[in-house]
Formats: sequence, structure tokens, C-alpha cells
Amino acid sequence: MVRAWVLAGVVMAGGAFQGSGPAAPIYTAKYTVQTENGNQEYTGTTTFVVDAKGGVTGAMKLTVPIGVEGTLNGTVKAGTWTFEYPYSIAEQNCSGTVKGTGTVQADRKAVSGTATILGGCVQQPLTATFSFTMQEKK
Repeated sequence: MVRAWVLAGVVMAGGAFQGSGPAAPIYTAKYTVQTENGNQEYTGTTTFVVDAKGGVTGAMKLTVPIGVEGTLNGTVKAGTWTFEYPYSIAEQNCSGTVKGTGTVQADRKAVSGTATILGGCVQQPLTATFSFTMQEKK
């Protein structure tokens, strides 16, 4: 049985992808994870900030169907985000790593890509696709 894996929000909020200034933009996050029982969708929000050297920081909080939290990292170079960041699922008392790449749109309003989910929350590595869409400022 595969433990529920929630990564809905690969915390990618990048606004203008700047290291200082206004609060980081918030993105709607969606992960579609391929499991032995078919695809499972996880959703939530994320932030995503890229500093002047391309370093990424952010916080992901997926809430449906289960709470998943992650601390984004990695680098953006030539529009490609390469990452390997930790996540945890408190409800299941487990943690792991998400590793992959994504394409960052030039206007930074969207990010999408593929990832592999590893660690104690899954019985075997799982493949996922993800997308982050910047939310409109309120």
C-alpha cells in the first residue's frame, strides 16, 4: 500500500523572483502523482523566490488530500529550475525528498515540470508532474 503523498504546492512563489522587497508571490500548486492505483492529485500553495545568483527558496504547503510541507531549494538557470528539496507529512510521521526539474516562464507567472518522490512516505520512488500558477494579488 502506497502511503498518501501530498505535494500540492511545491512552494514556488516567485513574484518578480527577487531576493528582497515585497512579500513573495503565492502560487497555486498541483502535483499529479503516478501511483500503483492510478494518478493521485495533490493541491495547495507555494511561494518561490529566486535570488540574483539563481538560488531558489520557498515554502510549499499542500492541503488536499493530505497535508504535505516542503522547503524549496535549487537553482534556476536559463529558465530551468533544478531542485532536490525535503518534504514531510506530519499526519503520517514521515519525510522524504522531491527531486526534479521544471520550466519557469519568462514572466514567472507559471512553473511546470516533473519530479521523483523518494523517502519514508512512499514504498518505492514515485513519478509526478507539477504545475504552479501565480495567484492574482488581492
